[in-house]
Amino acid sequence: MNKLNKAWLFLIAPISFCLFGCKPVINLKKIMRIYSFPYTRQYEVGESFSLSGLVVVDNKTSERLSNYQTSISEGYVFTARDISDLFSVVISKENYEDLSFTVKVVDKVGPILTKLDTPNVSISNHVVSWASIANASGYQYSITGEASKSGSLTSTSLDVSTLSMMDGDYSISVIAKGDNLNYSDSDSSNVVNFTIKSSPVDPPSDIDMSIYYINDTHGSFIRDDENYEAGISYISEYIKTHRDEYSITLSGGDMFQGGYESNETRGKIMIEAMNEIGFDAMSLGNHEFDWGEKAIETFAGTLDCDIISCNTFYSSDNVTRPNWLSPYIIIQKSGVKIGIIGAIQEGIETSITGSISEKFYFPSSNSYIKEYSTYLRKDKGCDVIIASFHDKGFEGSSGEPNKFYDLTQTDPSTNLKYVDAMFFAHDHVYKKGTYNGVPYLEAGLNGKYIGIMSLSLSYQNNRYIVSSGSPSVINAYSEATTPDSAIEAITQKEEYKDMIAHADDAIYYFSNYYSKESFTYVVCQAMYWYVNNHKDEFDEVTVYFASHNTGGIRSTVDIGEMTRRKLIKVFPFDNWMAIQECNSYNISNMENSSYYRTYKEGEPHYVEGITYAVSISYITEYKYASYYQQSYKNYDITAREALVAYLLSGVNPDL
Repeated sequence: MNKLNKAWLFLIAPISFCLFGCKPVINLKKIMRIYSFPYTRQYEVGESFSLSGLVVVDNKTSERLSNYQTSISEGYVFTARDISDLFSVVISKENYEDLSFTVKVVDKVGPILTKLDTPNVSISNHVVSWASIANASGYQYSITGEASKSGSLTSTSLDVSTLSMMDGDYSISVIAKGDNLNYSDSDSSNVVNFTIKSSPVDPPSDIDMSIYYINDTHGSFIRDDENYEAGISYISEYIKTHRDEYSITLSGGDMFQGGYESNETRGKIMIEAMNEIGFDAMSLGNHEFDWGEKAIETFAGTLDCDIISCNTFYSSDNVTRPNWLSPYIIIQKSGVKIGIIGAIQEGIETSITGSISEKFYFPSSNSYIKEYSTYLRKDKGCDVIIASFHDKGFEGSSGEPNKFYDLTQTDPSTNLKYVDAMFFAHDHVYKKGTYNGVPYLEAGLNGKYIGIMSLSLSYQNNRYIVSSGSPSVINAYSEATTPDSAIEAITQKEEYKDMIAHADDAIYYFSNYYSKESFTYVVCQAMYWYVNNHKDEFDEVTVYFASHNTGGIRSTVDIGEMTRRKLIKVFPFDNWMAIQECNSYNISNMENSSYYRTYKEGEPHYVEGITYAVSISYITEYKYASYYQQSYKNYDITAREALVAYLLSGVNPDL
């Protein structure tokens, strides 16, 4: 028997054994799926788990199922040990495979009351002593303990949720004004009890709250005098200088992709700067998807604030939200509780490369925002509700965001408007106004502007309500004129110094000025040239046509040097080049589209009605790409790399 036959025998033998000597293992269990998730998927420590809103169905018949069990019971009270972004809940039912979903468990958000002039501290047995009472906030303390126990109870900030024992593992909850609370050491052999009473401190009757907002920054990290971009360091110093205890700082998304420093570090340097500034939340934008879902997971894991979007789901079932994403965030500013709901523009998948966007579903956000608004006001006690959209709201800088009319109406269950303020993004426009009594704004792009929303709050019936709001948008370049030393220090870190030092290295010298549209034509020439002069990288294909979308070029090209930094500003996207098989109808569609620029040298050569063209993956993977091609194949080289090779080759000296 030759080697080939022996090899085949080796492969066939185990298969034959299983065919004739094994009993097949058949999984007879049925599959269930979640039709709709519980209304609540974020809990604070001390809150009870609820299955309200959960609907589980048979995956095959879509019949609604009942009598299933969950790994934690309805009414289970979450503790500090449960804190996690991915707290798993398993659903089990006889004859079905287990199913699971995750909830988020966070520290309880506690009130911050006016500081007492002289905190009243009573210590029994002299067992436990205060390390500090300087920051004791709005409470009187009565402490008792056993003689065998020693340690100290400390308060290190104005938030009473930070009260902790220094010598043990303690379970600490946050209390509201007027409540009493007992603290106990988890070590039952040495119990120390603490009783904390709130003091009769009244909240201020009126509060002015400011919300500082930037959107579509697109990695514009460094101050750019040529394009009047303030730079993130200058924006940081302005916000830090002007905000107070009631201020909020928000991002409208599209933060990372499009600037040299941010592109080179895949957003890492921008995240460090955002953490230094101290953002409270960031809405998910379409360009957060540019480097793939794994990149967004990295952003979410390293940002100190949540990325929020209530209407982003996986398209596999249209109801599962990515675990790196929150629909809303609750924050507290000196006794005021604010719910911030994020949303992204319906159908925004057409602004994301198709191979990525096909995994996601972006429905209209209105119904989700209304549902979360009611929940946040009634169940979570939020005083203020903010909607932060990566959505343009309306076309241009003038008009009204009438597609969000529902959100400006009164919620019958709370007698308050669904939202108190709206923030927009995505179309890079400076806009501000008031719609049906709800103020809104958008702050341009690239850090050229800072949006400031001023809200006046009044204390009525034991809660704050928004009595009025005023939007403004300032010119960040002219108003923010001082850098933040902490962010300047980030640029001097060893991992960034060399990269930044070469940012202004010249790549090419242009003899002509190019508008964004005319430079798209140069890119098409470059792609056409690159494929036909590097056929070994493209399966020996000859292309007769090239196309690129005009939106992929983000800035004009001036006469003079093209540096590394300017190249990213002009051409920031990392779309792969792709070879298309096209018929004459497809070629005609691309030539006549206002969204693309094209290039060809003579008429395309057709074989059996098919010719080859080069485009980018954004075009070939577009939702309706069949309009432009019969089939395509992506190659691991970007159009920007092809452009640089074209420029350096010198084949077109007239540029």
